[in-house]
Amino acid sequence: MRFFPLLIMTGLTILTLGLYFVIDAFPTLDRPTSFAALSFFSFGAMLLILADGVRRAKSGTGVAWSYIALAGTLFVTIFNVSVWVIGEVAS
Repeated sequence: MRFFPLLIMTGLTILTLGLYFVIDAFPTLDRPTSFAALSFFSFGAMLLILADGVRRAKSGTGVAWSYIALAGTLFVTIFNVSVWVIGEVAS
């Protein structure tokens, strides 16, 4: 699938933004714990996108979309980890 990495990045971004903006509506949800789980999921998504990019590079197909998706996923992962760390330090 050509746009598989972009699909992963888009889903991860929707999960992150949804959790970030909806968590205040549910006071029983714990922000640091939720973003910790999402951070580990982000690392897994980055490894999956990286493995897909390596597979595509070995087969000779274009990897530009994989690099774009990897950069976006890295940005989302940094955001998730920073919210997690800030939440742990604040509580």
